[in-house]
Amino acid sequence: MDSRCFRVNAPSVIYEQFDGELVAIHLDTGAYHSLQGAGADAFLLLTEEATVNELGEALESKYAASVDQISQGLVPFLAALEAEKLITTVEVRRPRDPLRLPVNGAKLPFQAPSLEAYHDLQSLFLLDPVHEVGEQGWPAALEAKPNPVPDEDGARG
Repeated sequence: MDSRCFRVNAPSVIYEQFDGELVAIHLDTGAYHSLQGAGADAFLLLTEEATVNELGEALESKYAASVDQISQGLVPFLAALEAEKLITTVEVRRPRDPLRLPVNGAKLPFQAPSLEAYHDLQSLFLLDPVHEVGEQGWPAALEAKPNPVPDEDGARG
């Protein structure tokens, strides 16, 4: 796994970061996932395409562990991301600058990243009508039907 290059499986996977937690949703499966700490940082780095070693080198600038320790912790994490189809392998790499994380202050303690997967809302995500939206947006208001005019017998029709 060390020599393979990975990237986030976009556009099937979307994500958002909230106060140190990253939530990723796989739109094709409906599963959502929680990543924190080094796992959230690694996932964000994967938007740029990376190998295990490249991830380890970038994370080493922020976390108090060696590149080897970080890389060892990343191997099962990347396997879990791949099993959930959140990442995919890259056949032809695109050119990019070396990976960097924003670092401010002392290094943080390193804890091997883990992935929490939730499959309880899959059916709701898969039935999400937002993906089938017309020009009017969603939700679309129903058109008002005119009140029928009563006929001479007083019936509306």
